[in-house]
Amino acid sequence: MTVWVDGDSVPRDVRRILLQRKELTEDIQNQSQSQVLRFITTVRLPDVPLPYITKVSPGPDAADTFIEEHAKAGDVVITRDIPFMDRLAEKGIWALNDRGELITKENSAERRSLRDASLTLRNLGVLPDSPKGSQRTAADTKRFADSLDRLLARILK
Repeated sequence: MTVWVDGDSVPRDVRRILLQRKELTEDIQNQSQSQVLRFITTVRLPDVPLPYITKVSPGPDAADTFIEEHAKAGDVVITRDIPFMDRLAEKGIWALNDRGELITKENSAERRSLRDASLTLRNLGVLPDSPKGSQRTAADTKRFADSLDRLLARILK
């Protein structure tokens, strides 16, 4: 099992939590001799140690494409990209967003439909634009950490 992180979209507080939780997967890493926490990114992440980073060439959805090509069923992907999460769920890959929402085959269509409806309403001017760089709260961070812990416990069982 590998935990893949879309380093281009995941906030700093989530990266910190993932680095703290890497100890939960050390037994798997020792058994398999492979990296179980991988940040895929087009830019340098100064808060992530180099051994955990895989840098890809810049381009549209470059990190997503790399993850999609290398992740396998049973892996975990941390990302904010809902269409990407939808594709992952179809492949049996666990997809968790930075708010702690787990996207699965069972709920991906509903989550994608809500996202698409909101986007349509924003484009029509009915809803305000989604604020770029909106502030995350301590509750958001805790919700993510709790969801991650539950998911890892479920997988490592």
